[in-house]
Amino acid sequence: MVLSLEKYTMLDLSRTFPGPTCSHILADLGMNVIKVEEPDPRYGVGRDTFMPPDPTPEDEVRLAAHNALARNKKSIALQLLDPNLRPECQEVFYRLAEKADVVLDGYRPGAVEWMGVDYESVRKHNPRIIYCSLSGFGHDGPYMKYPAHDPNFVALASAVRRDVDGRPVPNVTSLGDINGGMYGALSILAALVNRENTGEGQYIDVSVSAAAMALMIRPAVWHTRGDPPQPPAPAQGGPPNVSALKCKDGKWLSTGNSESIFWRNFCNVLGHPEWIPLRGASAAERDQMVRDCQDLFLTKNRNEWLDILHEAETCAMPINDIGEALEDPQMRHIGMAWDMPHPKFGTITQLGFPVRFNGEPVKPGAFAPVLGEHTVDILSSFGFSHSEIDDLENRKIVKLWKGVS
Repeated sequence: MVLSLEKYTMLDLSRTFPGPTCSHILADLGMNVIKVEEPDPRYGVGRDTFMPPDPTPEDEVRLAAHNALARNKKSIALQLLDPNLRPECQEVFYRLAEKADVVLDGYRPGAVEWMGVDYESVRKHNPRIIYCSLSGFGHDGPYMKYPAHDPNFVALASAVRRDVDGRPVPNVTSLGDINGGMYGALSILAALVNRENTGEGQYIDVSVSAAAMALMIRPAVWHTRGDPPQPPAPAQGGPPNVSALKCKDGKWLSTGNSESIFWRNFCNVLGHPEWIPLRGASAAERDQMVRDCQDLFLTKNRNEWLDILHEAETCAMPINDIGEALEDPQMRHIGMAWDMPHPKFGTITQLGFPVRFNGEPVKPGAFAPVLGEHTVDILSSFGFSHSEIDDLENRKIVKLWKGVS
């Protein structure tokens, strides 16, 4: 399978979840993503979402093997944070940017200007550059310089789940960060298409809090047309219902029979056609039916019920934990779990890529890089001589990986 993004190169300055998610998508699709990373720990956090601040060389190698978010990327260690070395570091970055197609940053407004690698500085060296900033609140507005992370973004966007008593319940994953990364990747692709047509680069400003808000299209429509708010999901302590049911073996399954035909099939296969008219009834009218249904599902194991419900053509799936999800036959079949052979750690399972091209799944590629693993290769490919690279290393402008293999 040929991926058309292989001709494009990104310089990725991002660290926390949204930016690496964006470049992760593009790297899996073939883009040459170069992580431009500082050599030293930064503010008590790692150089990467899944890296601790100051790992041993052994831990660096081990953790990189499991770091699915950074797979298929390369790493150059460039000291942009030291004010004393910054002018020379900027010159290295500009030489890389001259041949790059995309720059991605995930800092608060003002940070890349302070480092001298902002859009206006970079475009002087490459007017065709696509520069994407993924920040919490965007680059204007009253909140733009506030520090924040995913819980804050989803709270602002009203995307926090609540139980029946109105108490906020944490989300299972970083909804705003992930959606922000997806919007970043889509926007970069759109900008590259535009550049193919016009020859012009551009600046992209992605707000992660806005991306979190974009997830709320259904409740926004309900609210603006005056519909009553929807009840919380049952697993978070909402009103009694049959959308999450515990089985005899202690495992849970999910139903979701919003169409009348599936609800009818559900009631009939359970031997309770009298429940069919209760589909749109009030909670009070459904209470006894819900209790009876919950008791019924405690009489068989989950897989037994799933066989029955699937045969009857009604909506049902297991409520998996992540281990079960990675071994699920459907997820395996469509390539959402990759078993990647590692030269040191044996088989490593990573989350796969959710899209196929002409029926072919995206294939596993390289493991995540350790810090500075590709510094020499990257600089050489961008025209730096061996003597220049040696000089940059001696002056601590760049760092080469010299840890364990």
